[in-house]
Amino acid sequence: MQKSALAGAILADAFLHYPLMLYAFSEQTEAQRSRSLLHLYNCCANACNKFGGLHVSDNHKAAIVWLSGKNFPLGLFRELQSGMATLPFKAGVKSTLRLVNHDAVSEGWIRRNAGEKMGYIWCVGVAASERGKGYSRIIIENSITEMKAQGLNEFWLKTEDPKNVAIYLKLGFDLVHEITANSSGIKTWIFRKS
Repeated sequence: MQKSALAGAILADAFLHYPLMLYAFSEQTEAQRSRSLLHLYNCCANACNKFGGLHVSDNHKAAIVWLSGKNFPLGLFRELQSGMATLPFKAGVKSTLRLVNHDAVSEGWIRRNAGEKMGYIWCVGVAASERGKGYSRIIIENSITEMKAQGLNEFWLKTEDPKNVAIYLKLGFDLVHEITANSSGIKTWIFRKS
């Protein structure tokens, strides 16, 4: 299996019960949501493979995808190249709009407050059976090392799951902002590591 497809499959599985995805795909059955997330995260992995980077753990149970600051946010041209523009057709217009409207708030805040040499960790996912074993730390550290090698010096990520807040703090990220999107009512925690 191609590395980006493998990363997409790992992330789709890891985010199946994630608060934002339960909201965005609320009208879908779990099986439909699973297919929609597979398409979404395959597109994310394709985008990061072209405009940032991705890592998959050796045991294929964890994945991370990231964008360099010059490619964050993607923008229309890069969305077309990565297949993101197909999302409304594959995952549904309503679900896509929910995701876009929610993410525009936190990602817009990051863009306004990040430096020029920033890297955006778009998604970190670990299989449910492997959580708590240190995989997030390993793949985040690997990604930051790769980003530093490309001249990036500021690393951002966000989460909508309160369980992740303590994890990112433990990994040396600073909690720099909390925001609730009016469109979703879901709270987002934004982190930075310099």
